[in-house]
This record gives sequence, C-alpha cells and structure tokens, in this order.
Amino acid sequence: MEQNIEYVIVGGPQHGLVCQDPSHQARAQAIASNDGHLCLAAACRHSRRSAARLILLHPQATGEQFLAILAA
Repeated sequence: MEQNIEYVIVGGPQHGLVCQDPSHQARAQAIASNDGHLCLAAACRHSRRSAARLILLHPQATGEQFLAILAA
C-alpha cells in the first residue's frame, strides 16, 4: 500500500500551502517555491491513518511561522 505524502511550506510567498505528491515517488528533501528559493525539509510526521506530512522551510521563514505550522 502506497502512502500519500503531503508537503507544507513554511514562509515565503506560499506560506501554509499544503500540496500532495501525485507521483508517489521517494520523498523530496527540497522543493523550489514560486520565487525560486529552495525550501528544505525540516520535519516529517508519519501516520498510519493519513498521509505522511513533510514540512519544508523557505529561507525567509520565521521561527514564529514554523511554530505555528507545527502546532496546527
């Protein structure tokens, strides 16, 4: 059984954007945002009932933004 992967971007122009990996390939450790900056993986949460969630940090992300996404 393949598990869906959700990516959440923290900071930058796409702050809070949740997208899913439609290809079901290996997890990406970085994704380019709309402004061209590389968002790097900072945390991962696995769940048996829902998709795995990978948090990606934009270089301009603040600690407050990161903590807010972790709390959500």
